Amino acid sequence: MNRKLQLLLTILGLGCCLPKAEAQLETPLFSFTHDTICLGSEFTPNILVNNAQTYNWSFCPPLLGGTVNATNVGTGNYQLNTNTCLTTLKVDTFYYSFTGSQDGKVFRYQYEDGIELPPIVTDFGHYQDRVPDNPTGISVIKDAGGWHVFVIGSSAIGNARFVRLDFNDGLNYAPTGFFAYNVTATLNQPRELFTVVENDSIRVFTFNNNNQLTRLDLSSNIDVIQNTTSFGNISNAFDGPSGIAAVTELGNHHFIVTNENSSRLAHVTFGNSYLNVPFAVDMGSLSGDLDVPSGIAVVKNCNDYYGYVTNKNNGEWVTLYWPASIAAVPGSSVMTMPEILLPTALSNAVRDENGVYMHVVSSDNTLTRIKYDNCSNASISGSNKRIPDPVKYNATGTYSVFLTVDQGLATERHFCKPITVIDHPSYNLTVQDTLICSGDTINMHVLTFGTDSFAWSPNYNIDTLAGRFVKVWPDYSTVYTVAINYAPNCIVKETFNVRVDNIRSDAGEDRVITDGSITQLGGPQTTVRPTYTYKWTPDVFFESVTNQPVSRVRPAQNMTYYLTVTAPSGCTAIDSVKVGVPCEDIRLPNAFVPKNENFGLLNLQLTQINYFKIYDRWGREVFSTTNPNVKWTGRDLQGIECTMGVYVWEIDAYCKDTNQRFRKSGNVTLIR
Repeated sequence: MNRKLQLLLTILGLGCCLPKAEAQLETPLFSFTHDTICLGSEFTPNILVNNAQTYNWSFCPPLLGGTVNATNVGTGNYQLNTNTCLTTLKVDTFYYSFTGSQDGKVFRYQYEDGIELPPIVTDFGHYQDRVPDNPTGISVIKDAGGWHVFVIGSSAIGNARFVRLDFNDGLNYAPTGFFAYNVTATLNQPRELFTVVENDSIRVFTFNNNNQLTRLDLSSNIDVIQNTTSFGNISNAFDGPSGIAAVTELGNHHFIVTNENSSRLAHVTFGNSYLNVPFAVDMGSLSGDLDVPSGIAVVKNCNDYYGYVTNKNNGEWVTLYWPASIAAVPGSSVMTMPEILLPTALSNAVRDENGVYMHVVSSDNTLTRIKYDNCSNASISGSNKRIPDPVKYNATGTYSVFLTVDQGLATERHFCKPITVIDHPSYNLTVQDTLICSGDTINMHVLTFGTDSFAWSPNYNIDTLAGRFVKVWPDYSTVYTVAINYAPNCIVKETFNVRVDNIRSDAGEDRVITDGSITQLGGPQTTVRPTYTYKWTPDVFFESVTNQPVSRVRPAQNMTYYLTVTAPSGCTAIDSVKVGVPCEDIRLPNAFVPKNENFGLLNLQLTQINYFKIYDRWGREVFSTTNPNVKWTGRDLQGIECTMGVYVWEIDAYCKDTNQRFRKSGNVTLIR
């Protein structure tokens, strides 16, 4: 081991290779009621931190050393121009990126619809040419006054520039202020930037003259640089710094720095305060895997760390791995990534409920999204809630539950805890997705030898809430859940989706109509679907089709009609309507036009007629019949058309059911 590194680790009390268990000495952010649960058993972590600004849970973290998904999203509207600095952070539920281009502009990317969708791009411009023409570092931080975006770099003539954009109303709004610091006498071609709040003041770290680690301490109103401390090129570990990844482990602060000129990795340690004098160790080129590195990001896994480096000249993606402590020399592997071309900038890593993301800027001014997907064995892969929804796993094994609070802020903390998932006793269920007809009852059961304790829910149309066998008769589709209680840490829940084909038939209201009248059958409550079939029975006295939800009848007697509605599932619904047709009077029109219709009885129940006669105004008989179905055509007994006028009719008839006799006379007007 390098003697300087060994001395450094001895001073810090970290040792060479910490066992993984020691990472658990970090302040716990959550706990489990049970560290071992059954397959399918739900759990919710017990949160121990209440005052964090953001919470980011991962219940099935990605394999950070595994397959990487890289998507080149092109130039889009990103307005990239040989950018060498890019930072990303999450505020509430939104992600933001800030970058500075080589033409001296600052841009904000607002990922309001998710980090995988195109952002809203805002060009904040040059700010009276005070933004560095050659920005080399950008950092976002929040203090008591609000959000601030710091940019550092050089002007076209080489003078150092250090500026600040203020967002007192939030990063989602326009800047509320701008300030340019006078650093001409203290900085020269500064590279990289990291900001942190310590002792209520903002501390700024950069590399001066390319290789001198320098700290700037801002005043309480952050408009004055109260103190500038140069730590020099510590142990000659820096040579063209091209990226800083800040890591806090067990209360100790570290920088992992890539060096573009020497293609080497440096490790800087501050101990328990950024105000301490740092140590630095040259960790070498990692067997040549580093080749002109242009950026670095480090991700806390559970009890280990992963780092990612972009090699500028050949478009390579280098993966670093610290199996125990960030203080050790990492292992490394390298792969060519076709989606990046001569990469000039790599953002920090951010966690989303779907995985871990980074962004790479290439020299052709395209943006590439890097993603390590979460595994798919958890019911929810992650959550942004302080107290997440219950989680369960679909496969046995040991899983890492990971929580990051205040992601992207100076107060960012991580905590990870494993949970073991074991199999449960076997059980047998009825079919869990069932279709029933409205009004039907279905039996459901759970058979197992591991327990006698069952809890069913909801308490809706179910005969018992605590048994192996239950009967349910829901009126509408309902998901029933049974909790099988094997043990306090093994409560398996299964669902039964009982779908109800809630079909309805409405034949209409019962009614009494006049003999010979037409009435419409069918009510508004009938379920109407193109795939349903409809049938009216009995098929007598109908004036329209009988295969529609609404039809018309002219019954000649009292009738009961039935409407049967049938769904594709085979479920049916039947409703009836009673139509009363009393025989209580003789009904004839009071006028008629022979060319349109004939004149006769409207009644249908007068089946026996003694006579039906019609006379003209002089008493001459022009029509006579004993057949109730025969009607007057407007001609006399010799077949001659009768003249327009008023005619007298008389009738003597009987009702077919009651044998009631009616004798009646009246007038009708013949119209031509």
